Amino acid sequence: MRIAQVPPLKKTAGMPERAMEEKKSNDIGRLRRSQLTKAAYKVVSRKGYYNFTIKDIAKEAGLSAGLVHYYFKDKQDLLLNLLKEINVNIKTFLNRELCRLENPLDKLNAYMAQAFGLVEKEKDYFYVLIDFWTQVNRNNRMRQANIKLFQSYRDECAKILKEGVEKGVFVEMDVQYTATIIISLIQGTIVQYVIDKSAFDYNRYVEKTKEQIIKMILTTTM
Repeated sequence: MRIAQVPPLKKTAGMPERAMEEKKSNDIGRLRRSQLTKAAYKVVSRKGYYNFTIKDIAKEAGLSAGLVHYYFKDKQDLLLNLLKEINVNIKTFLNRELCRLENPLDKLNAYMAQAFGLVEKEKDYFYVLIDFWTQVNRNNRMRQANIKLFQSYRDECAKILKEGVEKGVFVEMDVQYTATIIISLIQGTIVQYVIDKSAFDYNRYVEKTKEQIIKMILTTTM
């Protein structure tokens, strides 16, 4: 997760001095929150959900513990923000890829490539996510955040499937059910590999899984 630098404010004609100061303060606030969220991502991936402190986050970010508490009321608030930002970053990258494509099959392949590719591009992502899953039966806010996360996975996949059906590229199907199956195949493969990297050849299984998904939904054989 890259952090954008806050550019120096240029005085805009007609903008009151107070408004300029508020904007500067808001920009710095966004930067600090992003900085702390990035630090939390690194710390949680190393230490796990249960074994880190606010001081660990502050040290990683190079800021004071008091500043962490200024922007986030507690550890849970910080972690919920982390989960939200992870989701936003993934969706932003995916949408950037999809907007360049027109064929629903190409879009589905891009979707699967991005999902499976997270194992290498964001090696800590699933360690963090698995840690968050341990909280869903104890923490309703964390449960709701995870519900939204998985719903967003299904929604993005379902959107591609729906377009494919409408254009006659994919077979008629229960779009929501098929999206759920696809997410299950992708996530299940990834989680098994993250837990035990010696269990199977990840790249070979990824290709076989993608082929199986395409075969399941395509109107004609490839």
